Amino acid sequence: MRQILTSVTAGTKIVYLFLLMFIGLLLAGSILIAFSAVTGVEEGGVTIIYLSSGLQAFFAFVMPAYLVTGWSFPGAAQYLKMVDKEHAGRKIILAIMVFLLSYIPVFLLTQWNKGIELPESMQIAEQWMRSMEDAAQETTDLLLSGEGIGRLFMNLFMIAGLAAVAEEMFFRGALQQLIQEKFRNGHMAVWIGALIFSVVHFQFYGFFPRLLLGALLGYLFLYTQNLWIPVLMHFVNNATVIVLAYFCRDSEWLYNIENSEITAPFAIMALICLLLTILLFWLYKKNLRTSVQTEVDSC
Repeated sequence: MRQILTSVTAGTKIVYLFLLMFIGLLLAGSILIAFSAVTGVEEGGVTIIYLSSGLQAFFAFVMPAYLVTGWSFPGAAQYLKMVDKEHAGRKIILAIMVFLLSYIPVFLLTQWNKGIELPESMQIAEQWMRSMEDAAQETTDLLLSGEGIGRLFMNLFMIAGLAAVAEEMFFRGALQQLIQEKFRNGHMAVWIGALIFSVVHFQFYGFFPRLLLGALLGYLFLYTQNLWIPVLMHFVNNATVIVLAYFCRDSEWLYNIENSEITAPFAIMALICLLLTILLFWLYKKNLRTSVQTEVDSC
């Protein structure tokens, strides 16, 4: 691929990234409208939702990430860190442990975020955000309510697999690295990328848990330099919801968990898990430095 953006700044590349994302959304929407008109498939149905998800994943996330990095650097896959195989086992274990440790803090933020009430002066805005949240939840419930092993695997592929790859290519592989290139600060890149990741989903009542999840995915990418590691955690996170909904949707214990209140022991446990997650990242980073120094000394 010809590198036509090599002389522009990182900030300009970010603008191109979001411009292509916008164009991709328009293209995906146009294809969806044309498909619906030609086939007569009802809008709002499962088929249209799956098709919409696939089109948006490719045209709004995969295509912009691949094009901007391909136009800027020799080898888009190499820049996106999609070809690294070094210490893969250690990195996979890190991703799984981060997921397990962070599950409770993310869940606590989810419960807290759902209960946020805006001031009376902002009731119109709150009603608008609630309506958007309800519409998104209805779509999710429609997909997760299907029966049959075929629907389960389709959800795992579309909601967990495709979404994880596409979003990580865009937000971690492309956006986070371009932000780091601009500000020369990995931590800033992680949090700005996580903020945009949460904002783009347009779900206020899931904003803060998604912000934390985006930061965790960002740090996994920052420290492992392997895009497939945050992809793995993203997939496991989404797949857990899908599997629980499929096998335990009518169970009382799942209902009680989803509607649990925030108590002092719950908050303390979440804080401990968060601190352990931070410690895990610190230990991994320290171990990584030791390994690099050992390799240097042996040369």
